[in-house]
Amino acid sequence: MEITHHPGGELLELRLTGRLDATWAEHVGNTIESAVRAGSHQIVLNFAGVDYISSLGIRVLLNHYKRLKSVKGNLSVSNPSDITRTILKAAGLAAFLLSNAAETSVTPVPTAGTQLTRAGARYQLYPQPATTPLSCTVIGYPEQIGAAGFTEKDCRPLSFPSGTFGLGLGAFGEGFADCRNRFGEFLAAGGCAIMLPTNDPHAMPDYVVEEGMLVPRVETLYALVGAGDFSAMVRFDATPEGPGKIALSDLVETLIELSGAESVGFVVLAEAAGLVGASLRRSPADAPVSLEVPALRDWLSFTTERASERSLALLVGVAARQISGEAAGFLRPMKRDSAVKAHIHAAMFPYRPVQRGELPFAKTVAEVLAASTPSTVLHLMADTRPFEGVGETDLVRGACWIGSLPTIPRV
Repeated sequence: MEITHHPGGELLELRLTGRLDATWAEHVGNTIESAVRAGSHQIVLNFAGVDYISSLGIRVLLNHYKRLKSVKGNLSVSNPSDITRTILKAAGLAAFLLSNAAETSVTPVPTAGTQLTRAGARYQLYPQPATTPLSCTVIGYPEQIGAAGFTEKDCRPLSFPSGTFGLGLGAFGEGFADCRNRFGEFLAAGGCAIMLPTNDPHAMPDYVVEEGMLVPRVETLYALVGAGDFSAMVRFDATPEGPGKIALSDLVETLIELSGAESVGFVVLAEAAGLVGASLRRSPADAPVSLEVPALRDWLSFTTERASERSLALLVGVAARQISGEAAGFLRPMKRDSAVKAHIHAAMFPYRPVQRGELPFAKTVAEVLAASTPSTVLHLMADTRPFEGVGETDLVRGACWIGSLPTIPRV
């Protein structure tokens, strides 16, 4: 089968010639998938040259139709031959594939007040109503992880209802004794909390979503905890003229610039080109993490190559150009010689596109967990070793909610 691309603004037309059968169904599906990953959410399949479609072909169309609809996109079929029209009608797809084809029009994504192009990326700023200014506090002492470890007196329960965010070391359970062997990286945002248990190499991330009287609760060793309203939502896209990806350090520097503040709290939902970071293998309760090689490898699992290329990532973080006082111990330079310091955790999910336009914060985060399960949680960091280093986390496009943080006190 021959497939040609014919872009037109927000709309992409794929012209197919041949049979959409078992031989070519995977190829067609991969072509649609690649188009979606490249940022096309409005796709028309021109069937003028298609003379047959099998059940496998129908399955491909249905799967991608549902996937694009889930992010307010659309997949439709235009110019079907008599035989393909008959097959689509018999399969019950004509009503929503063919009817949309003739009517397909793209509603332009509203442009925001502030737009910026920088370092191969395009940004749009959507101001948000902020009744309660964003605030952030520090809890615990992260430096103990390599000094004395953590004991029961360092553990405190924290709740993360909607309207809060956080990241640090913690576990789901009841008290220090119950969680002693499970403490690991966690993040929380929009009424959802996700953590990666330790002491089991096959452990999968666990999560709790706010529902009714159920509120995510984490037994915490140390954390950055925020509350209030994000003052802006930022859309970002790698431009075709650039490298096709956005370095995490460049994104965070731009967010600080757009906020007009020296420090910010943020949550990012992004299509990722690759993530770089580390996660604990063992709980640091009662024993310090050895920071010397080779013992360090028994404590930490590092991404030796770019993890989960083209995944969906949920990031929660705090970053600052200037930081002092209690928060200084929580933030580290994003990479060598970086002027920005940050602490960022990320949960990784199977790839799905991020819906375009302005998105509601809590609802969008909850929908991610409703649609898929996280595969891991990472403390993001750059690996800038000469020759051996794998670089830093790269993102392709997504949405970010940000707010300025005037101070970050300890409570």
